[in-house]
Amino acid sequence: MDPSLQAPTRPDRRHALIQMAYQTIAKKGFEGLRVRDIAAQVGINGATLHHYFPTKEALIQAVVEYVIARLRLASADLTGTPAELIHQHLRHLYQLMKSEPTLFVVLTEIHLRAQRDPILQVIMQQEAYWHEWLTKVLRDGREQGIWSAHLDPTQAASAIITLVEGAGLWAVTLPQRIEQAIEQMEQWLGTT
Repeated sequence: MDPSLQAPTRPDRRHALIQMAYQTIAKKGFEGLRVRDIAAQVGINGATLHHYFPTKEALIQAVVEYVIARLRLASADLTGTPAELIHQHLRHLYQLMKSEPTLFVVLTEIHLRAQRDPILQVIMQQEAYWHEWLTKVLRDGREQGIWSAHLDPTQAASAIITLVEGAGLWAVTLPQRIEQAIEQMEQWLGTT
């Protein structure tokens, strides 16, 4: 038997199931996510899948955690002035949109479903943390004189998040719009 067609080994199965569910959500949305199909695509039966994820919701939660972990990379290990932090953060997000556009498709699906599904509220908590971080960086920059005293850090953080989430909608179809939007945001903030 071709080794590439064999079912993943035990330690890899959980990750393979998360990846297959992630890819399915990207292609078909949550409505197309069928646990039996995910198990079959990974080369295991449904009972074995339930060993790793007792419910469909548990599998979805694991996908959400995976998405959050990937997005955290955009603000990890940033250093410098507030303007440099914002610049690096936006650049990292842009690079992530270019290299992993599927991530933003899945994120959009999660956001849409989170409005009516309590198990996905963790994404809203992460967005609140992101907003707090951006607000703090912008406030620090305003206090240091990098930005005008007229800059409202809370509103500017909301604008950045809205821009990034909106840009994520274009990650697959019109990636050049992302670069244009981020460049314009950076010009407005004077971070370039």
